Amino acid sequence: MPTKTDRIQDEGLRHSMEEAKAALKTGDYKRVVDLSANAYAELLRRKPEMTQGVEQIRNVMFFPRLGAHLQLNSASQPEVIYDREKFIFSEAVTYYEFTVDSLVKNGA
Repeated sequence: MPTKTDRIQDEGLRHSMEEAKAALKTGDYKRVVDLSANAYAELLRRKPEMTQGVEQIRNVMFFPRLGAHLQLNSASQPEVIYDREKFIFSEAVTYYEFTVDSLVKNGA
């Protein structure tokens, strides 16, 4: 049975999340957050309708805020803002799971 990560259709995004999963296993939690947040930002860049109107609240404001968050810049492009540089397991896994679920749900 395929894992959630295997169900990500885009090869590049799937590879990023496979790297994030490997980093989670080795305890490199900052890398997990980096890879997950950047993959999610890429999803929003590819699907700009996800940052319009009510969808913006759901897809930008509900992104985890556990030391890194998303915001739209002046060109309405998503960017990751870090509040700190160190993360713990529970934070990293939250970013990872949120991103994998979002990628699968949105057909990425």
